[in-house]
Amino acid sequence: MRRKPLAAVLVLLSAALVLGGNALLDAGWGSALRSIADRVLPNPEIAMWAPAPEPGSHASSYADATGAGANYVYLVDAADDRGNVRELQLIFFGRESDGEGWLEIEAHGGSGVRYRACDAAEAPSAARGALDR
Repeated sequence: MRRKPLAAVLVLLSAALVLGGNALLDAGWGSALRSIADRVLPNPEIAMWAPAPEPGSHASSYADATGAGANYVYLVDAADDRGNVRELQLIFFGRESDGEGWLEIEAHGGSGVRYRACDAAEAPSAARGALDR
């Protein structure tokens, strides 16, 4: 007899978690949670390079902490100095990418933790070659 109420509670709890999780993802928290997880988990830091993403090509955006602007989330293919390619999430805080030049990225897991603009010539030839394919 006690199993039916427990099962009903578990079903309701599961539904609440799914709906709550979807609400967090829709509000931009999915990108933030991924970034936080990549910074906290013991992933090695690796230097990677990628062309700057084109304006308007962001995967998602969400309101910044002040509510006055937006943060833009891009998914980019980046390569290391050996030509190994992986998709990285980059968050441009308060602005969109201008699409100019290349980025040198400090990556942890699937997130670019820090990045700076650079010229294509500053990227290792193996990285440029892997991304030109």
